[in-house]
Amino acid sequence: MWNSFWFIIYASLFAPGLEQQCLSHDHELSVMKFQYLLWCNALVFAAYFAGHMFDLFIILPNWRSGSIEDITLFNSFFHNTNPIDFYRVIMPISTALSIICFVVFFRKGNPMLVLLTISLVMDILIDFVTLHYFTPINQYLFDDNTGSLDPLRVHQYVSTWIKADFLRLALITIGFYASLRALHFSFFSR
Repeated sequence: MWNSFWFIIYASLFAPGLEQQCLSHDHELSVMKFQYLLWCNALVFAAYFAGHMFDLFIILPNWRSGSIEDITLFNSFFHNTNPIDFYRVIMPISTALSIICFVVFFRKGNPMLVLLTISLVMDILIDFVTLHYFTPINQYLFDDNTGSLDPLRVHQYVSTWIKADFLRLALITIGFYASLRALHFSFFSR
């Protein structure tokens, strides 16, 4: 199964005529493999969305006040692992799946390409915002330096973090919707 999967990706990238022969030879099987990628992309976006909902409604209220005491309690509770570990796994998987789906479906038609482009752009924007905005704030707030936290700076960081998280949630929602629409469109483009 995986050999034919990688063959289809190789064929779509480097040998367009070979891809057409592969698709015409065993069209239904190839479409199923392609749809499998779209399902995976949509499911990973769903996990990403669910993780952010959990973070927003369950985790965030524990340190939303911006007080150093709440940050200290939060850090002591998550002493072995923390929610950031989930995103370290899901972010590269989501981006990789968006890239693979974009490459595989590049020649499938304009609506599919537009939806997968939106999904890919949202993934890249989410990664950019997370790595360049949220990661420095998280390092300051949630590393083991709670004894040296400035109360004014903590309150400011928490306030801006919460506001910016709604932007990140909107990007995830748009990417999730685009991946679902691409999956939906694939059933009608056979």
